[in-house]
Amino acid sequence: MNYTSTQQSAIQQLIAFTSCSERQAVKSLKKCSWDVAVAADSYFNGGSGSSSGAGGAKAPDAAALHKIFDDFRGPADPADTIGINGTMAYLEALGVGLEEPTVLVLAEALRAPTMGEFERGAFVAGWQALRIDSLERMRSHIPVLRTEYAADEAQFKKVYMFAYGFALSSPAQKSLPLDVAVEYWRLLLRGRFDDHLDAWITFLETRYRKSIARDTWRCMYEFVLLAKKDGTLGGYDVNGAWPSILDDFVNYYRSENGMDTTG
Repeated sequence: MNYTSTQQSAIQQLIAFTSCSERQAVKSLKKCSWDVAVAADSYFNGGSGSSSGAGGAKAPDAAALHKIFDDFRGPADPADTIGINGTMAYLEALGVGLEEPTVLVLAEALRAPTMGEFERGAFVAGWQALRIDSLERMRSHIPVLRTEYAADEAQFKKVYMFAYGFALSSPAQKSLPLDVAVEYWRLLLRGRFDDHLDAWITFLETRYRKSIARDTWRCMYEFVLLAKKDGTLGGYDVNGAWPSILDDFVNYYRSENGMDTTG
């Protein structure tokens, strides 16, 4: 069956929040008029094959989550959106700094559409998936998110891949402006790519000077893993299947460090 882009997004959000099957997600969303928050609430309360949540625990209180959402929504914000001022106040209430990657971890968990915004359905469903329904428990959960991001490679990859679409100014935008990509790489790769991050950014700003395609962003994740294993980049094959931007960077890096550039 064909679904609209909005419906497809709702299906993927509900699957991400609940780990249900696609069939369960569609069934629940149809029952709930394609409202992700209502469908997640139904799921966690046993309305879609679950038994009142994991282990039979009390399901998160959706009404409490809606109230928290409304407490941070500004008077000029749309009914189902927390705008930039409310988002900054919310992050401050949680103890999350704007210059730390936890901002992106939280944005991914709550499926924020772009920087400085949260949407009601995804906000409610995201916290329900984490079994949390109070501001105090949200605040207490932030250290858990920080630890998972730092220690769990799968979690880091999920946040990293999410960040590209999150950073786009609109769905119609085809690539990231270089300055935006650089700022996100600084935020995400600190502590993971430290031996090469400054060289990478210098190369981008002085040699490459173009916008960043999604494929480059994806391949950069694999490149970071390679660099962690091979800090000299000596095993990198410029004749391999890497995008040309990475070939050019490796040649630049080798040249700058007095290494052979023919390999």
